[in-house]
This record gives sequence, C-alpha cells and structure tokens, in this order.
Amino acid sequence: MAAGLCPRPLSVGWDQWPPFHYRTTQGRMAGYAVEVLNAAAQRLGCTLEYRQTPWPRTLQQLQTGQLDIAMQALKTPARERFAWFASGYSPTFIRFWARAERVDRWKVRRLEDIGRLGPLTLGVTRGDSFGPQLDAWLRAPPANVRVEVGGELEGNLRKLQLGRVDLLLASGNAARGILSGLPAKPAVAPLALSWYVGDAYFVFSRGSVPEPLFRAFDGALREMKRDGTLPAIYRRNFAEAYPVD
Repeated sequence: MAAGLCPRPLSVGWDQWPPFHYRTTQGRMAGYAVEVLNAAAQRLGCTLEYRQTPWPRTLQQLQTGQLDIAMQALKTPARERFAWFASGYSPTFIRFWARAERVDRWKVRRLEDIGRLGPLTLGVTRGDSFGPQLDAWLRAPPANVRVEVGGELEGNLRKLQLGRVDLLLASGNAARGILSGLPAKPAVAPLALSWYVGDAYFVFSRGSVPEPLFRAFDGALREMKRDGTLPAIYRRNFAEAYPVD
C-alpha cells in the first residue's frame, strides 16, 4: 500500500528558519516542522526530499507543482486555491518586536495604538501571512507607518538590531529561534501585544499531490495528535506543553 501511495520521493521546500526547519552544521535537516513531517511520512512509508528555496519561491513552485510540500504555512484563501492544507500542527502567535531598550517607547495595547505612535518603519517578511486581521491592516496601514518588506526573517531581525526598522512583525517561536543565532546585542524583545492566528500547516500542491495521498498525510497528523506523538515533539522543541484548543 505504501509503495502505491508514494511511488516517488516527495519534494519539500525549506529555508533556514529555526526552530521550525533548518540545516545543522553537520548538514542534517532539523527543527520542529521537519520532525513532525518526517514522523508522518514514516508512518505512511513515504520518502521526503528536502530542497532549499526562499519562501516566496517555495510558494510559487507549490503553485506550479514543481514542489510537493511546504511547511509552516498559514491558511489564506489565495493559497487554498493551489494547495491542500493538512491538519494544523503548529500554534502560531504573532508579535511586534523592537530593540529591547526601546520597548517602553512603544505603548501598544491594541492594534489601533500603532497609528498614534508617530512616524515609524515596520518590517515584514516577503510572502508571510500574519492572519486575517493583520494582513488586512497591512494592506492599508495608518499614515504614520511605512511598511518595509524584506526577503527573510533573519535579515529583518538584523535590520531591527541595526535600527533600520523600528518594529518588526513576526511569530514568537520563529523570531526566538533565529535570534538565538544572531549577536546577543543589541537585544531584541517582543511588545506585550500578541495575536493567536491559529495553526500553521503543511501544505500540499494540488498540481502534483493526488488527493488520496494528501488525505493519508492529514490522517497521520490527526493520529499523531491523538496518540501523543505530536505533543511530545512540540515539548522536545519548545520545552512547554502543546497548546490545547
């Protein structure tokens, strides 16, 4: 059955984005998303082939069927037109980040407060989605906010450290993972305000992945939640319990 289900290796797009997916100094693929996807593939007898591509290109190749799977994606109507979304596996919280010594300067209790802060430059990563509310806000930001789109989260965090942007939008675990590999100073810290935007997903190209194969992966992920495998992987990577709905 497994050979018929996965007659060829499945290609998976990735970029260097700890703690979710990255290559170690020993050349091994690692990270929370990688561990979860590998475990699901093993249950189905499928082989995965990881291909390093920038996130915007990963989405493009998923749309054209050149890649089979992408990791750690938020669900949007545009993406649902070309991709299947398997059961969510990665609870995602979005935060504003700032230089630590400037956090007290940004008095933000609600999103509307950003429009009252005076002129500022806000960094975002190209291709990222931040949930419906923030995505809509970014399409028509307040007049005082200049949105600067950068290629990768690591580069945007460096811009924040160097003072080239005032604030940065990013998920909590992703930012912490990348900051662990950057210079410790200037320190970067999140503002108090956060948004739970739902789970991140593994997404499967509608152009290259048959629906029965997608359904099998979806079922494997649901089973991993029920039998404790997925929560155990989460705890191993983040040292805390898997959030319960």
